[in-house]
Amino acid sequence: MEKEKLPPIPTPASQRWREFRIRVLPFLVFFVVLSGVVSLWKNFVQPVGIVGLAETNAVNIVSTIDGLLGNLNVQRFQMVTQGQVLGTIENVETRLFQAEVAVDQADLEVLRERLMVDRQRTQQSYQQFRQDLLNHRVAQATDQVNWFVASNNFRRASNEFTQKLTSESVFEAAQGQLDALTATLRERGGQIEDLTKTLEELDKQTKSFHTDAITAAVEAKRKELEVLLMPIVLTAPIDGMVSQIHHFAGERVLRGMPIVTISDPVANHVIAYLRQPISVRPTTNDHVQITTRGLPRRMGAARILQVGAQLEPLNPALLSAEAKRIEVGLPILVTVPTDMVLLPGEFVDLAIKRTAQKN
Repeated sequence: MEKEKLPPIPTPASQRWREFRIRVLPFLVFFVVLSGVVSLWKNFVQPVGIVGLAETNAVNIVSTIDGLLGNLNVQRFQMVTQGQVLGTIENVETRLFQAEVAVDQADLEVLRERLMVDRQRTQQSYQQFRQDLLNHRVAQATDQVNWFVASNNFRRASNEFTQKLTSESVFEAAQGQLDALTATLRERGGQIEDLTKTLEELDKQTKSFHTDAITAAVEAKRKELEVLLMPIVLTAPIDGMVSQIHHFAGERVLRGMPIVTISDPVANHVIAYLRQPISVRPTTNDHVQITTRGLPRRMGAARILQVGAQLEPLNPALLSAEAKRIEVGLPILVTVPTDMVLLPGEFVDLAIKRTAQKN
């Protein structure tokens, strides 16, 4: 008689759990820990060779004059557009400007009076030269008559001397008188010509002399005062956000002092620094991978636009807290990936793709 098969002895659950812990659980824990280490290394503890920050574009609105901030139409964190009126600055030196313009106008009036005196002197000189010219012309007419008489006398004396009817002394006296009158006429003609040119110049000066320029200068000074007393309008030079307000309405501001700071809320470039040692200098043909420092980390591909010419000190905020020495790096300008939005001033890490194609 065959022996009946005995039923299998059931294994207790505690025994199965013990075998699972001994045979399977160590391998399972090992793979889980390994996957976690790889994930942490890739996403959080990746070694960094290039550090950078999103480029900031902040503009200070400054006062061009010493004055009083009349009103301010914006508040902090308010978005503004290019050309938007932010406020006005009123000139508080009204009396000073009025006094300066009054002094300038008085100087111009004094100059006007001096020019009037010079004009009168010019007119007197013109009349004097005109009288002298008339006197010379009268004398010239007299000399011409005398020259005609002397010429007849010389011709008569010459005929008589030829016919031996007069002495040689009479002939020479007639010739000398004619030569003297000829020379007098020639010199007087030169004097009349010079006086005529002088009168023409004086006549031009007299006609061109006027005080319209002085009147125009006085009017220009008056308009200058009006412009100086007009409020200075402050406008936004770019689209952005009011990040800082340094002065408020009613405060006195000095020339060159910032009043409002406007920041561009969008970063268009990344300023990165390649830390030493630099094995291969990057070029504009290289590409980089940008990794943000926030959680979760984001990655994106970008292109190098420019490479700096020299090493520059790094911003200490880009380095770890343990770094106590000044580090330098090669600055490079990098584009922002199209699918990545960076806040201006945000720190990022970069890595050059050495497999990038180069021209």
